[in-house]
Amino acid sequence: MNDLRPLRDYHDAQPDPAPHEVARMRARLAAHTAAQAVPRRTRHQTRHQTRHRTRHRIRPAWGLALAGAVAAGTVAVAQTGGEPGGGPARAESARTVLLAAAQRAETAPTGTYWHVRASNSSGSRTIVRGEWITLDGRRWTAYRDSAPGPGVKAAEIHRLKGLAPMPVSVLGPDPSLSALLKLPTDPRTLRALAERNAPKDGGPHYVTEALIGLLAEQPTTPKVRAAAFRALATTPGTRSLGRTSDPRGRAGAGLAFTFTAPRAPAATPTPAPTASSEIRLVVDTGSSQVLARTVSTAKGELVNDTTVYLFTGWTDEKPRIP
Repeated sequence: MNDLRPLRDYHDAQPDPAPHEVARMRARLAAHTAAQAVPRRTRHQTRHQTRHRTRHRIRPAWGLALAGAVAAGTVAVAQTGGEPGGGPARAESARTVLLAAAQRAETAPTGTYWHVRASNSSGSRTIVRGEWITLDGRRWTAYRDSAPGPGVKAAEIHRLKGLAPMPVSVLGPDPSLSALLKLPTDPRTLRALAERNAPKDGGPHYVTEALIGLLAEQPTTPKVRAAAFRALATTPGTRSLGRTSDPRGRAGAGLAFTFTAPRAPAATPTPAPTASSEIRLVVDTGSSQVLARTVSTAKGELVNDTTVYLFTGWTDEKPRIP
């Protein structure tokens, strides 16, 4: 859908047409051209035919202009959520955002390495981490720390063996690389798999976190990432936050997934209160990239933990310090 943004911008920059002036000038030009193209003795006889031809020739031009205006208007509505007739703007639905991202994810390129590059910040300190994984299981991890502590290197890269620990996945804790690469590409089957492998104490957010893991962190195929987007589109209570930006200023669509779970019963006979948590994503639907993920929990616990994703996907870029 973002591929159509230049068309919308071009259309919006043009001055409003004057339909009656365009029609009048086209008609005069067409009539003059037709009159000059026939002998004088036949002009009177063909005047009616000329007017008919003029109307016939104008109609396709107006049809094309109208189609262009309608198409540009449709793009504007799709991008901004505005309603026809100048109504108030509305954000795209969460389902629309996720399905658009799924369509782009399906055609994402492949490469030699599965690569994730992400950053976390706290105050003035930022740590950027990178991970590369090959199909045969080789793995590299690297980091760069803007404010390392005493005796800690500012940047390092290591070659390791095996996947990093994965406490949350659609296959349960710590899946194998081969199993991740063979996940089903049907959204319903993928969600059912996550539900079946969720631990009893996983909480209501486990399945959503497992699906997001396939989008932002875990090595898998483009079609599986597309299925994860489509599975998330069926998550109850998912909200669209409209157009927003991540901490680096990159534009995207905001999404929120909110969960509630009963707390331990209180000593009083009053009903047990509920604890709430929320996962927020910023998604670039044009590239299917998750730009940022923020986890928020109830007051008194973790308030705001944000990961910014600089890249997630397959690449031929060799491992290096980010």
